[in-house]
Amino acid sequence: MKIVLLWTGRGLRPESVEELRANMGLIDLDEVCLIAWQPSSLPLPVSRHLVIGLHRRAGRSLATDQRVELRHLTPMPVDEVTGIDEVPAVDDATATEGAPDAATAALATAANRTAHLPVLHPSRVRQAVVWRARRVKRTASRRVKRHPLFRVVRNQRSSRTALGFATGCLLARKVHDMARDADLVVGLDTASHRGAWALAQKVPGPPVVIGVPAAKRLLEQHQLAGRTAPDRD
Repeated sequence: MKIVLLWTGRGLRPESVEELRANMGLIDLDEVCLIAWQPSSLPLPVSRHLVIGLHRRAGRSLATDQRVELRHLTPMPVDEVTGIDEVPAVDDATATEGAPDAATAALATAANRTAHLPVLHPSRVRQAVVWRARRVKRTASRRVKRHPLFRVVRNQRSSRTALGFATGCLLARKVHDMARDADLVVGLDTASHRGAWALAQKVPGPPVVIGVPAAKRLLEQHQLAGRTAPDRD
């Protein structure tokens, strides 16, 4: 099957794509394509990755192909896959929230290296200052995000993203061609819902659903129908 994912955030990583495949119950032969609002910092393991929107327009094209990562047909075994029922919307202000923090890990490692030193040793004092400065920064960031004005700005930005993404879905011919050949179109985050609705109106054929749970249910129904369908001579 060919699955087209819609995503407007910045936080989609190669491992996130693999988790999405696992949570939807896809197999290696199933093809996954991505229509996104933002380019990824790393090539993603998808068959095709389009970035759409007037803000990314190059020449006359509303959709730009991104470099993708070749996916191994036999993935390495995974003991436990983190469930993704619905990928949350990600905007510029929250793109790194909840993501693995390499700087925090580095600080912890440095603290372990200086733990045996005297309290007033220059290396240990310097490490303590860096640690406290980072804690103050995190506290200030949380306070800003709890402020009502921050939520207003974030919602306005999300609304503009949703409108721009939907416009790209309506106008980009590459998007229409990709969706027309798909067996299922899935809107992953909140800001992509309007784009999913736009594609459902513009391109006849593939079912369009919102969220991973709905996609999984539809795929399971499709598999069940295929197993129970009578053989035709």
